[in-house]
Amino acid sequence: MKKKLTAIIMLMVCSLMLFACGGSESQQSSEITISDETETLKVARLGVDIKIAPIIVASELGYYEEENLDVQFEQVADLATGLTSVSNGDLDVLPFGCIPSCSFISQGTDVVIFGGTIAEGSECITLAENGDKFKEAEDFIGTKIGCFRMETGHMVMKGWLREQGIDVNKDIEWLYLDSAASEVEAVRKGDVDLCFVNSGYGYVAEQNDEVAVAFHVGDYVENFPCCRMTTNRADITEKSSALVKFMIANLRAYEVILNDKETAIKCLANYSGQPEAYVENVIYGTDNYKAAMVVDLDPSTTAVADFYETMKLNGDIDKETTYDINDYMDTSIYETALNTMIERDADNTLWSDLL
Repeated sequence: MKKKLTAIIMLMVCSLMLFACGGSESQQSSEITISDETETLKVARLGVDIKIAPIIVASELGYYEEENLDVQFEQVADLATGLTSVSNGDLDVLPFGCIPSCSFISQGTDVVIFGGTIAEGSECITLAENGDKFKEAEDFIGTKIGCFRMETGHMVMKGWLREQGIDVNKDIEWLYLDSAASEVEAVRKGDVDLCFVNSGYGYVAEQNDEVAVAFHVGDYVENFPCCRMTTNRADITEKSSALVKFMIANLRAYEVILNDKETAIKCLANYSGQPEAYVENVIYGTDNYKAAMVVDLDPSTTAVADFYETMKLNGDIDKETTYDINDYMDTSIYETALNTMIERDADNTLWSDLL
């Protein structure tokens, strides 16, 4: 407790010192200098998926411009293409996916995970009549499970089942399909017993009375990482100021998502073209549907490192890889952004809680 109190006092002292330096050409927080000049970041966009909710809200509300940041969104065909563009410097940020980042890193691609987008987010779909069937690890023995390769939840669940003593390669048959729609159709037709989907697709699936959400993977493994924010090594140094501004704007949007539901829903519906009811269910949940996604900007380095190990044990990446995921993660961008928000808004406990 004394250590915590000392840290808080030191932070307050630092904040007062920073306020006393008003009029300087830039803000200083931690070791990253935040430029007053307008800077540019190129950020990948994948369709109009609302799981990048803080980024959407920040853009819709003009927070990037207020932080002297020009965010240029560029559409990418898929996650692998997006990460390749980030790795070669054509794009600065891919705010989607954890699997491609870990996969590329395991092969030595010099990209860096510096923040989060969402945690969890994966749901298990089965026939409505089997909605309560899958509770214990033994319930999965002999099943056929549909999944697609870039969906994080099925990899996490495979790891959990293995830890419970299930031989995931012999006791379970895994069928890789090309989309969430194909998976749900396979469940409906009886080709698979269950499937794993994300991005709120469980809400979409449940509009058909034949299927139901049996559980969330987060019920078994809390706070596992889903979409991450990934950049390239050069940008961590050369564009650190722009990345901090990006994170600051996203944190401001995160506060809106937490405290101003009506505004957030309107922003997300306007961006995606989806009905407000869809947005509310997928982001917040309702009495009829429990949201699977957790909006989370934290880099969650420990959880990512655990997932990287799970991927190795699953055989999703080379278990003999010599590349340590811990060498490809950065917390300074997120920490600096939080410290900046504490400096600006010292009475708001959200920022110190996140820090």
